[in-house]
Amino acid sequence: MQSVSKRQESDELCWYAAKVFYNRTHIVEEKIAPLVAEIYIPRKVISSLVFIKTSVSQIKRIQKEWYGYMKVYTMISSREPYPIRSHDMDVFMLVTSLVDKKMQLMDPSAVNYKEGEKVRVTGGIFKGAEGYIKRIRGDKRLIVCIEGIIAVATSYIPSVYLEKIEN
Repeated sequence: MQSVSKRQESDELCWYAAKVFYNRTHIVEEKIAPLVAEIYIPRKVISSLVFIKTSVSQIKRIQKEWYGYMKVYTMISSREPYPIRSHDMDVFMLVTSLVDKKMQLMDPSAVNYKEGEKVRVTGGIFKGAEGYIKRIRGDKRLIVCIEGIIAVATSYIPSVYLEKIEN
């Protein structure tokens, strides 16, 4: 987990995730969109999750105003809104915005990072995506995860399109 850094303290823009209750993502999106830099809802994966790019002070205001309709994911240690790295969000949006009928939602705690190697996709519809390889039903799949929030598995990716990323 990340800790609150000077970046958040200076109120720069960052991505945050929120769980929306009572199937009201369309209302939340409509009302909050004018207040923030960007909103992303991965409707093809899970429609009750919304990602909001804004400042930490604004996400706190939104959480307070929309309490009961949505809950912003927070860090366990400090209860501060959990910031998501822009790179992680870019990869997640790339993968979840594509039409992939075999994409699966996964429990992020079930992803075993030691099992797979960290890779970058060099070709095909997922070109540019990064994640971990995991065998699911015999197929090599790319697991893209936003730690503690969500993980998705793509459809089969041929080995020729995979490039190992050295840590």
